[in-house]
Amino acid sequence: MRSIESVSKRVIVAKLERGEDILESLAALAKKYELVSGFFNAIGALSEANIGFFEKGEYKSIKLESDLEIVSCIGNFSYRGGEVVVHAHIVVGNKEGKAFGGHVLNGCIVSVTCEIFLIEIGQRIRRTEDKATGLFLLDL
Repeated sequence: MRSIESVSKRVIVAKLERGEDILESLAALAKKYELVSGFFNAIGALSEANIGFFEKGEYKSIKLESDLEIVSCIGNFSYRGGEVVVHAHIVVGNKEGKAFGGHVLNGCIVSVTCEIFLIEIGQRIRRTEDKATGLFLLDL
């Protein structure tokens, strides 16, 4: 196990509007506020979801097109090559109460709202490639 210790710097609260893409909006927030690194949670509603499951070296896309509640969306902000990386997972529920979850991919579109509470930490976290998986993992 590897670990670091850091402190909370600030809290950023955001409300996404109808039609906005969650992943794109989170990256834009990081740039707007010049985020060092951090983590977030979000709740709200989607009209479309595009979630991924990592299998055999790639994300398999699961697309849902209906009214969905964001039961939980959590993730973090780090950097790779100077660019912000948003790593997020989501669980959504449909009107029958069935839940679907996975990695947030582009195409998770807000229907009503998405409320985000983002906590910035005081140390920049970077990602480096893990040769075994090809994934860019936290470099601690």
